[in-house]
Amino acid sequence: MNTSILLSPEEQNLYNPAYVGVILYHSIRECQSKNQVGLHCSLTYLVAPLALSGGYSSLLPTTISTPIAGWAAESEGHLVGFSKSVGSYIDIVNAAIAYLLELEAIVLTDEGFYRVDNDKIAKFPAVINNNAIFKESYQSAGFLGRWFASASSVEIIYTHFGVAP
Repeated sequence: MNTSILLSPEEQNLYNPAYVGVILYHSIRECQSKNQVGLHCSLTYLVAPLALSGGYSSLLPTTISTPIAGWAAESEGHLVGFSKSVGSYIDIVNAAIAYLLELEAIVLTDEGFYRVDNDKIAKFPAVINNNAIFKESYQSAGFLGRWFASASSVEIIYTHFGVAP
């Protein structure tokens, strides 16, 4: 099946490991800026649908001081079906992470955290300003990295989002 016939250019980008990789890279880098251990490897599966889907990213709070539990309770109706959305991004996230690991842009620690040990991508690449959808996803991913860094545990995050790890 030729997906380019079925998908808009923006949707095709969702399946591009480099595009999704940049989004995840930014989230990992921003998480690491708040929590030096980095972003837990399982959280990339939440970052992708939250950052790449305008329906979810538009619901995100404006500040990382917003408790995840309170936000999730207020957004409960909008998060119905989120766990299925996470499942649909698994292959996309796996391809993006493999791409980043192959480029040595990120590393996976023995404790299961992704880290950026040598910053290879500009903080705000110029290409992002040329595409509003890319910019929104990129900024959402950075926010999620910082927000998740302040959470007490990965299990708590998954619980509040209604996703079984």
